[in-house]
Parts: sequence; structure tokens; C-alpha cells
Amino acid sequence: MIKTWELDPSFKYEIMKEPGGEHITSCYQCSTCTIGCPITELVPDYNPRKIIQMSLLGMRNEVLTSPDLWICLICQTCTARCPQDVRISDLLGAIRRIAEKEAEAGKLKIDSSRPLFDKAFQHQLEKHGRLYDMGLAMEYYPKKEGSFISGMKAMMKDYKDFGMRMFKKGKMGPKAMLPVKVKDRTVIKKIFEEMGEK
Repeated sequence: MIKTWELDPSFKYEIMKEPGGEHITSCYQCSTCTIGCPITELVPDYNPRKIIQMSLLGMRNEVLTSPDLWICLICQTCTARCPQDVRISDLLGAIRRIAEKEAEAGKLKIDSSRPLFDKAFQHQLEKHGRLYDMGLAMEYYPKKEGSFISGMKAMMKDYKDFGMRMFKKGKMGPKAMLPVKVKDRTVIKKIFEEMGEK
């Protein structure tokens, strides 16, 4: 049940100030994003259109605390099909950034481990200029589990079957223990500086 006195009519404008959220008011709720989303085959209740609708209505707290906010894989299928050029993947990213700011300020709790993974992924790119799988795992798992030992146990469990496939592709094992860095690190530094400014 929607309680009008609990709605925040300025929420959509807050989203529009974030990069990627500029076109939220162009959405006319056609559901093309949800119908074409491959995630709905695995998670039938996932509905990006509903997240947008709730955002437009001003259901700020419900949107920012929704676990569905973290499901999107950024495959861009919805963006390619949207007749209004809303760029749903970017829009959801904008809303996620607001949720992360609120979580950092202690105003809400994010139950998903995705922000931890995204930050670890970005940190590896910033350090090396490319993905370093072992570094990503070594950074992500301890933060997710709360300690280094618990993290390593969780990593070994997850990588028991998956790790062998990565080993055969050279993503784990002796060759993959040391990161391969891009040659021109100044370009990477400049990219991350510009991202920080935005």
C-alpha cells in the first residue's frame, strides 16, 4: 500500500542529477525492459520497470533498500530495446550510487555483496589497468566474509569446481599469481581522475 505522505517527490530529481539518471522521466512504463530482460528467466519477480515506477512516484526508501536494485547484470538488453532511450542499466547504476552514499552515511544497510565486488573490481582496474582475477578474489572475499580466514575459506569453497576451469584457462595458478599491468599507467590514472570528478 502506498502512503502518499511518505513519498519523496524530489527523488526523481535526485536521480536525474546522477550520471545515467538523466532520462528517468522519459519512461512511460511500456515494460519493454522487463519483457526482454534475461534475468527474469532466472528471477521471475525481477522487474526493472517497477523500480523506475517506484522511483518516479517518490518511494525513495523502498527503492534504495530493494534487493532487486543489485540484480541487474548491465547486459544492456533493456537499453537497446527501450523506445524512449532511458538507458535503464545506467539509470539503475545511478540509483545504486545513491544507495551506496546513503549506506556510507549510515542511513541504510545494503544486504547485497555486489557493492563490495564492484569496488574490488574497480580497484583492480585502477591498480593494474586490467582485471587481475587473483587480486579481485583476495580483496573481495575477506571483505564479504568479515575476516581474511573466513574469506579464504569461502573462496576455496566457491572455487572448488570453478577454480579448475579458471586454472586451465591460465586465470589461476602459477602464471596468474602476478598481475600483468598495462604499459601506459598515466592513461588509466587520468580515466579514474575524470571518473572521480563526475
